[in-house]
Amino acid sequence: MSEIRETESERAYRVLRGNIIDGTLEAGLKLKVVPLKAQYNFGAAPLREALTKLVGDRLVVQETQKGFTVAIISVQDAQDVGRVRGLLECEALRESLRNGDDAWEARIVAAYHRLRLVENRVPTEITQSDIEARNTEFHDALLSSAHSNWLLTLREQVYLHHERYRLLSRSNLNLERNTPAEHAAIFEAALARDLDLTCTLVTEHINRTTEAAIKML
Repeated sequence: MSEIRETESERAYRVLRGNIIDGTLEAGLKLKVVPLKAQYNFGAAPLREALTKLVGDRLVVQETQKGFTVAIISVQDAQDVGRVRGLLECEALRESLRNGDDAWEARIVAAYHRLRLVENRVPTEITQSDIEARNTEFHDALLSSAHSNWLLTLREQVYLHHERYRLLSRSNLNLERNTPAEHAAIFEAALARDLDLTCTLVTEHINRTTEAAIKML
């Protein structure tokens, strides 16, 4: 079977989206095609396609006669995004925990194990991108038995916006938080199929991230 190759516009979308989320492309930055071509070595047409798609994700804003701009971040937006992510995540969690079979449980165990491995390493032994990828993998695994495509699609979109604030919160060197312990508690509650406790723990986990990000704004 031949591999499905990523198109240049898809690659441009993925790279730009990642750089918006991690703050490389700062909030409010004007996104002009010519400088982006030089910075990323993508063609003009793929970049325009990527930017248009990012407008649909609400990570980029397009204004008539003004072009494209990275969506702003703010205290009000952080609170709103965090609240909506909590609502969507809890609904998806309840459905996933009710539907989850042995394969779902195995996915959670594997994802949590991979996350715990990087959380227990010293920073010099692991890249930040690995930590972020495994964190996302764990949270996605928890919801993987929810059967509502609309619910999961909306949650994914809001999750990406909340990631901007989560990564911002990690820059707070004075943050007193035991994230591995939070993940461990969520993991145990999910395996026990305790819907209310899992939802409560995940909501608190999201709220702590939002509060930490707000302190940095």
